[in-house]
Amino acid sequence: MIFADSFYTIEEIATGMFKDKGSKFISYAYPIQTELEIKSHLLNLKKEYVGARHFCFAWRLGADKQAGRVTG
Repeated sequence: MIFADSFYTIEEIATGMFKDKGSKFISYAYPIQTELEIKSHLLNLKKEYVGARHFCFAWRLGADKQAGRVTG
């Protein structure tokens, strides 16, 4: 049973890759606590993958989901 005051979170960095029709999709999941950490990870990934055509991301902070963003 899941209680209203409990939630799942990421405990460690996770990565994944999917290839389809000549395209490569790379995913990362990071344990974070603040929006500043999110911005830091995004900046580092954008520097690492300068030639990426698309850069989609989503995040949510807090047990009550008070902050979040989805882009794509």
